[in-house]
Amino acid sequence: MTRGERWTYRLLMALGGLSLVAFYGWWFRPNHFPTNFSGVRHVVDAALFLGLTVVLSHRVFMDVYLWVVARKMAPRRPAPTPEPGLRVAFITTFVPGVEGLDLLTRTLPAMTTADYPHDTWLLDEGDDPAARALANALGVKYFTRKGRREYNLPAGPFTARTKGGNHNAWYDAHGHGYDVVAQIDTDFLPRHDFLTQTLGYFSDPTVGWVGTPQIYGNTEGFVARGAAEQQYLFYGPVLRGLAGRQLVNMLGANHVVRVAALREIRFYAGHLTEDLLTGMRLHARGWRSEYVAEPLAVGEGPDTWRAYFNQQMRWAYGCIDILRHHTPQLVRSMPRHWAGLYVSLQQGYFSGLAGLLGIGLLGLYFFGGLQISAVPLTELLIWGAPLYLLRQLIMLWLQRFSVRPEVERGLNLRGRLLGMAAWPIYLAALIGVLRQRPLVFKVTPKGGGRRQASIPLRLFLPHVALATISAGCLVTGQLTGRLSPVLVFWAAANVLLLGGLFVGAWVMNLRPSLGTADAAAVRGATAAIVPQLSVAGSVPPNVTGLPQQRSSSGLPHAVRMSDVINERVEEQKALVAQA
Repeated sequence: MTRGERWTYRLLMALGGLSLVAFYGWWFRPNHFPTNFSGVRHVVDAALFLGLTVVLSHRVFMDVYLWVVARKMAPRRPAPTPEPGLRVAFITTFVPGVEGLDLLTRTLPAMTTADYPHDTWLLDEGDDPAARALANALGVKYFTRKGRREYNLPAGPFTARTKGGNHNAWYDAHGHGYDVVAQIDTDFLPRHDFLTQTLGYFSDPTVGWVGTPQIYGNTEGFVARGAAEQQYLFYGPVLRGLAGRQLVNMLGANHVVRVAALREIRFYAGHLTEDLLTGMRLHARGWRSEYVAEPLAVGEGPDTWRAYFNQQMRWAYGCIDILRHHTPQLVRSMPRHWAGLYVSLQQGYFSGLAGLLGIGLLGLYFFGGLQISAVPLTELLIWGAPLYLLRQLIMLWLQRFSVRPEVERGLNLRGRLLGMAAWPIYLAALIGVLRQRPLVFKVTPKGGGRRQASIPLRLFLPHVALATISAGCLVTGQLTGRLSPVLVFWAAANVLLLGGLFVGAWVMNLRPSLGTADAAAVRGATAAIVPQLSVAGSVPPNVTGLPQQRSSSGLPHAVRMSDVINERVEEQKALVAQA
């Protein structure tokens, strides 16, 4: 922050803190407690009011977390110059049948043209002949663990059909030959300076890894746009604030890691969310992390409801499982402020629990006749409005510290609506963790690996069930005269949001299939990164040996290059078939 920005931030924090104290000072007035019982049983009323407070405060707590973290935002500085002579590998993974080969025809050439001397590796889960042929055509090193029993185990570092297991198998076989490894997901296109912008931080021997933002380039459609908007504040002010404490979360989509640090913890954790747990283990061992708040790579986010729900289920289940089984032990080895930040961050997915608690409280009032609170609606609006408005103002002001402020400013309503639609998924994840039901790792289909189809309405069965309960509350309220304005509004909002999702999906299924959606997503991701693959209009070094054509803008024409690669792949496939 500049000096003026820091004073503005302090003023906003003071106003936000005052509104917070004023609201909760009013909220906890004794006359606001329900009066269902007397004597000793009045403790039940206190418990009901406490439950309502939890529901109300979960989102407020996460906003306050953002305020606290943002205080230490690291300023943007020129990247330190990498030391010469580092042994560097640049790797990506591939799952045939789920991720399309078209992704590799864009990602691998971009990886090979990265500025710093390095080896490019493709880690293929399926030993796909076309992927192997493509790697050979591009001069990319190839690795597969398929058919190797020691690298395909039910659990542990080499868990079968997991990205972490794929990486660990490669590290066990080849990692000893490198000092630093950069990795990106198959759908991400790196800028030519991805390595030179990150490797310089490893001159500090205490730095274990360097993170970069997980930016989605496909923003066509409600789900894709909303998924992208949900990430803006996280990889902007939140990660920049954590970077000011050398506590950046490890993001599996793209990061650069010191091999010696990974070796110290026996490489990536064998877990559903291996990136979060691996980063925590490294931090618990005293390794620090850095963050480059630049759009060094752009990829594809989920663009269908199924893909989005699967992604959110995986993230929520993994995070809650880590909080339950790993966090208590790991945070003991961290400084207290690190431990507090980790534990607080992992509360985000408990909006599912808050939502379930809210449905339960509505049921107790409308069906059971129990008073939940004695808070007057008018006073709630008077005391709550300043806090709500300041939360929005602070969020909008902090957007200037986003990775791409010119793109990521605004209310981002689609991201907010998508977040509200996800809480039943987070609830299902929590129940799964408590019941100890294992969740199978599912790679989000990307590129040509996706299949456009109608929206499966069964995805919204939890939403329909919760909306039905809320609708029943409203009907019962009309019949019994239980018409608390606050609770009626709350139940109606549930019906409109949760039920509206099902209705919207049903209506979409009545429309013709949007067959160009996949192509649009690919174009969106490509268009977002291709202009950044050159500097001052120059074409990146053509280390692949493939002919490059220029578009009218003077930039490399990625589609034509892919055509040439595809021709070579077909030639290689023909040779393989003949052999």
